[in-house]
Amino acid sequence: WDRRCDFDLWRNIVREYSEELLGTPEHDGTRTQPIDYEGWPLFQQLTQARSDGTAYTAVLGIGLDALTLAATILTVVVLDDDVFTQVFGDAVRLNDEGEIVNVAGGAPIDGVPFTEENVTRMLTAEPMASPGAACLSLAWQHRDHLLGL
Repeated sequence: WDRRCDFDLWRNIVREYSEELLGTPEHDGTRTQPIDYEGWPLFQQLTQARSDGTAYTAVLGIGLDALTLAATILTVVVLDDDVFTQVFGDAVRLNDEGEIVNVAGGAPIDGVPFTEENVTRMLTAEPMASPGAACLSLAWQHRDHLLGL
């Protein structure tokens, strides 16, 4: 693991998007050469979107698993529709960790509308790891701020 290059919250978020939505293998620098972030198109696009104000990132808190004492930094990224479609238009349906959630068998980038009904269903009736559930719950709680309303 390249601590000099990879120990950065924003870079970690981009790597996770690459793995989860684009289906790339674990992209943490342990199996390959160090990652050239400045030359990586995905990193460039998402970083530019943050600079342009079409992507917003926030830390929601820190979660702690009571059994393992593993800590998780709970983050959220809000992307404008156009940015999401441009960057993740080729999202995979399946990745190494599971299936991308969507509505009624639609395309992976269709996602699930961010409504109270869907958030409640996801939190009460769908399988979800506790950090994901915490992020979703906190994002819903702070939605007005996150969405600039």
